[in-house]
Amino acid sequence: MVMAVFFAFSLMGGQKSSAGGEVFLETASVTGPDPFTPSTAREGEPRPQAPDTSTAGVNGRRTVEVDGAHPGLYGGTKNVASCDVEKQITYLTQNKDKGKAFADALNVRQPDIPSHLRSLTPVRLSFDTRVTNHGYRNHTATSYQAILQSGTAVLVDNRGVPRVRCACGNPLTPPVAVKGAPKYAGRQWSSFKPSALVVVTPAAKPMKTLTLFDQEHKGWIARPSGDQLASNDQKVPPPKGQPPETPFPVLPPPSSTEEPSGDDGYEEFPNRNEEDQPKQKDEQQKQDEQEKKEDQEKKEDQEKKDDREKKDEQEKKDEQKKDDQEKKDDREKKDDQEKKKEDQEKKDDREKKDEQKKEDQEKKGDREKKDEQKKEDQEKKDDREKKEDQQKKDEQPKQEDQPKQDQPKQDQPKQDQEKQDEQPKKQDEQPKQEDQPKQDEQQQKEEEKPQDQPQPQDQPADRQQSSIQPQPQDQPQPLDQQPPPVQPEPQDQSPSD
Repeated sequence: MVMAVFFAFSLMGGQKSSAGGEVFLETASVTGPDPFTPSTAREGEPRPQAPDTSTAGVNGRRTVEVDGAHPGLYGGTKNVASCDVEKQITYLTQNKDKGKAFADALNVRQPDIPSHLRSLTPVRLSFDTRVTNHGYRNHTATSYQAILQSGTAVLVDNRGVPRVRCACGNPLTPPVAVKGAPKYAGRQWSSFKPSALVVVTPAAKPMKTLTLFDQEHKGWIARPSGDQLASNDQKVPPPKGQPPETPFPVLPPPSSTEEPSGDDGYEEFPNRNEEDQPKQKDEQQKQDEQEKKEDQEKKEDQEKKDDREKKDEQEKKDEQKKDDQEKKDDREKKDDQEKKKEDQEKKDDREKKDEQKKEDQEKKGDREKKDEQKKEDQEKKDDREKKEDQQKKDEQPKQEDQPKQDQPKQDQPKQDQEKQDEQPKKQDEQPKQEDQPKQDEQQQKEEEKPQDQPQPQDQPADRQQSSIQPQPQDQPQPLDQQPPPVQPEPQDQSPSD
């Protein structure tokens, strides 16, 4: 595309140059050449239909100059923002080169981009509008003349002037008139008419609200200036000069019927002449100073607001952090208590088990001790029985010799037997005291005899008889006079454990 050289006079200055140029047609949804950012226009919002402006121009050679405060110049839907301002801010602050070019095009400081964009209001154009658009190329902003289709999402300042096209993020400034018949570049839309174009002039003073026409609901809404979220929209009655239930807003009548300047064929904007330049410059300078002052105040207010929000957020975070720490400490304390309790229970269980084990061990020791004692008792019993058996065996030879000694007694005559039968009777008549010494003496002699020495078998019978007192065999002794049996000598027994 050939770069155009213009012979134009500025919208604000009105100076003419010696060359013509192109005017680019940009539909509402097209990004256009050399965009600054991706589209930040919100999808889904209905775009206004193009109104009938066939009576606005004069012979197709002039545009309608409309004050930025005119009701219906812009449209929108209640509580629906046409642009995402924060998205625009994020992109321009992250891309420093584009942010610098953007700030230069709008004559603002680069650090002021966020506050400047937040001071703008998202709306949609109600009419096809002439502007100076800016693309981004080679790290700088390049300007070109453009016509934006009605329904285009834009950001406007508090004097009603378009400043940003949301579909491409490009900065916008007032248009510059070109010499001769403009050359329109781009696809024309069905409602496009060169004689029905609008040029926005700044309002006389900053506006607190913008009066928008809602074509979807055929009503009017008031949107506070700088309400980037459109969250404070209010329905209002039709403004003065706007007919009720109108399908489209009405533009003011043309303030000038000046014919074009003959064969020169300049594109002219009404109500602009060289005599008004100093006054317009002074007014513009005052407006710029006022805007800067307001922007600075808004910036300071925004900074204070941000500081308060940041402080509140920090306090909230600190409080939350404190609560979280307390909850954490409580959990840790509770966990410690539960752990201590669990450890104590385990310790008690171990002690209980150890005590039980000790008791079982003691019981086992007692059983083993009893078994040992029982075994020892059994061994002692076995020893006693064995000793008794041995004593019985040792006494056996004496009992075998006794019949031999008593044999002569058995050969006595029967008359002796009769005497012996009478003997017990006589003995019964004798006192027991006379027989007891003899029995004791005989028992003592028996005990003094060595038990381990058997009686000699070859001793003469008469000798044996002389050593043993003859005692009648058939003469039984009374039970109370019988000597007690010989008891085995008791053995020392160790006391049981």
